[in-house]
Amino acid sequence: MLLERPAALAAARSAAEALDAAIDESLRLEPAAAVIDRYSTSDTRLGGAEIGAGELVRISLTAANRDPAVFQEPDAFDLSRPRRANLAFAQGPHVCVGVHLARLEARVGIAALLDRLPRLRLAGAQAPRIQGLVFRKPPRLEVRWD
Repeated sequence: MLLERPAALAAARSAAEALDAAIDESLRLEPAAAVIDRYSTSDTRLGGAEIGAGELVRISLTAANRDPAVFQEPDAFDLSRPRRANLAFAQGPHVCVGVHLARLEARVGIAALLDRLPRLRLAGAQAPRIQGLVFRKPPRLEVRWD
C-alpha cells in the first residue's frame, strides 16, 4: 500500500509514527485473516437473526474494519486515522496472542527496507490484487530499486 501512495511512503520514511499508522491502516484495509469463526455459546438473537447454541458464526474482519459507522471514509488509506481502532488481530479475550510481535516484525522489516532501499518502487503500474478468503495476500509482489 505504501508503494502505491508516494505521500504516505514519504511520511513513513520520515517518521516512526507515520510508519506505525501505515501498518495499522494496511492491516485495517487488508487484515491477514479476512474472516474468523466462532461458535455461539447460547441461543441468541443478533441483528434480527436467530442463532442457536453451538452454531457457527462467521465474522468478517474485513467488513468490520470498513464499517462506515465506525470509520469515516472506510475505504481510504488515511495515516491520520486513530490508531489501533481496527479488528485485524481481533480484540478482547480472542485477541491474537502474537499481536505485539507481529506489529514489531512489520515495523522493523518495513523500516529496514525503506532505509536500505531508498528508491524502492513497484515494478508495474500498480500492486497485484490481494487474493484469498481466510488468509489474504498477493500472489507475488514485484518491486525494483535503483
